[in-house]
Amino acid sequence: MDYTIRPLSSKDESIVWEMLLYAAQETSLEALQHPLLAHYAAGWGRPGDMGYGAWHGKIAIGATWLRLWSEADQGFGYIRDDIPELSIGVAPDYRGQGIGTRLLTQLLADVKEHFSAVSLSVRSDNPAVHLYSRVGFIPVSGSEVLNRTGSESFNMIYELKAL
Repeated sequence: MDYTIRPLSSKDESIVWEMLLYAAQETSLEALQHPLLAHYAAGWGRPGDMGYGAWHGKIAIGATWLRLWSEADQGFGYIRDDIPELSIGVAPDYRGQGIGTRLLTQLLADVKEHFSAVSLSVRSDNPAVHLYSRVGFIPVSGSEVLNRTGSESFNMIYELKAL
């Protein structure tokens, strides 16, 4: 399949919201209004935000992005203030075609000069766990929690350089 990848800009907040729907495994944009989810997309383009989107023609089909959090305002995968948290979403009809892998490897290659590591939070039953492991993310020991849906989630980290 033919698709293009480009960096996300502050004008792409609607794409980040759409892909958050898939990243959070939700079925409606209304669910994303939950404050714990909304801050992954709200105000996209703030300092430290960076990411890539994939388009098939004019249709957004996937995105991966990073956000920095503080100890006072943490994302689910927060490790430290200087380690951004990764989110990734691919539209269901486009999964299994290598788009997520390509987006993820592009972003990780581009951030290695800026950060020592990248973190994420993932549900233990999410098939993307295999993708994260394949590219080099490792589970963070002791990070297992019961998530907002009642299932287990845990954090993973990808070390870009020595912490």
